[in-house]
Amino acid sequence: MGIRRAVPFFLDKAMIKKIPAKKIGMTSAFDGTGTTLPVTLLQPLPVVVTQIKRQETDGYSAVQVAYRETLEKRINKPTKGVLAKAGTDKVFSKFYEVRCSPEELEGIEVGMEVNPVDFMARWDQINVTGMSKGKGFAGAMKRHGFAGQQRTHGDPDNRRPQSNGATDAARVFKGSRRPGHMGHDQVTIKGLTIFEYDKDLNVIAVSGSVPGPNGGMLFVKRISERPADEIAAVEGEE
Repeated sequence: MGIRRAVPFFLDKAMIKKIPAKKIGMTSAFDGTGTTLPVTLLQPLPVVVTQIKRQETDGYSAVQVAYRETLEKRINKPTKGVLAKAGTDKVFSKFYEVRCSPEELEGIEVGMEVNPVDFMARWDQINVTGMSKGKGFAGAMKRHGFAGQQRTHGDPDNRRPQSNGATDAARVFKGSRRPGHMGHDQVTIKGLTIFEYDKDLNVIAVSGSVPGPNGGMLFVKRISERPADEIAAVEGEE
């Protein structure tokens, strides 16, 4: 996998702490003790720096990056203008920002392409954010985990919710846990561990499950890195 420019070390430390990834699916793996663990396979995506925001001009320090390549006919003129200013020959449809300190912006250039292959082996603990699967319309018991009413003494429907609220108000208060649309919410799973990383395939195996269907887009945020000896062992295999 080749990139146009080498990614400096500071960029790994500062800007690339949140990257997009594609969910491949779930499988199982064995740990060092022979225990079977559920893991989710994710494929990190390369990104391109499209804009640098500074405290003096924008009021905060951040780096805007683009991802998810697409066809040129599927983007609008403003998006084409942003990509043209960045000087990239690729077409991207999605953008997001990563906050960083003013010192971390030193040396970052617009148009710089960043490939997760160069630093993903260093990551250890992560947070994964994505949209959960939509379940459609669901009742109160399934949607909120209610216990339901008693099943004896002639109750015709023990799965229906109880009163809508106070009689005197003559309305239903906001925030009441009622039947309705379930799922398709932004969910963040914290404290997951990267069980293994395959550089050749650019695929990480994350312990446990993550939100969303197979093929869905996620954001992976670095929380901690591996010990220095483990990093040296992985990077020394090249």
